[in-house]
Amino acid sequence: MGKKARSGQLDEIFEILVASYAQKGGVIPPEGELCWHPATDAYETEDSFVVQMDLAGMDPSRIEVMADQHSLLVRGIRPESPSEGKKHFHKMEISIGPFSRRVPLSVEVDPNSATAVYRNGFLVVTFQRGNSGEGKKRNISINR
Repeated sequence: MGKKARSGQLDEIFEILVASYAQKGGVIPPEGELCWHPATDAYETEDSFVVQMDLAGMDPSRIEVMADQHSLLVRGIRPESPSEGKKHFHKMEISIGPFSRRVPLSVEVDPNSATAVYRNGFLVVTFQRGNSGEGKKRNISINR
């Protein structure tokens, strides 16, 4: 199979994926569906547990952040950059569309202490370390 034929097949696959996403109305899909996963760092400090995600180009109002005593779930949709006319990609490394990332909370934290800040393309969620008690799943608002 020649390079041109392979490129045509990739274009077709990409169009199918985009059409599938559009048919769902651009809503955030359930976890486990076709999603990309943002690069993530999770680390401890003396008194906190921090999760940092690379979500450049996002509108924070389009990001959902939820936590319970066991994990942090971040999901949303990164839209395609607007442009004039049809695009013919030579390289495509920036993920668009729905994303989802679940991060296990590997140390004991209080999910009710969680704060989220979106700045310079990064989402940073910080939990205070300590006894979590019995917490329910909690939505976390994002500050700018």
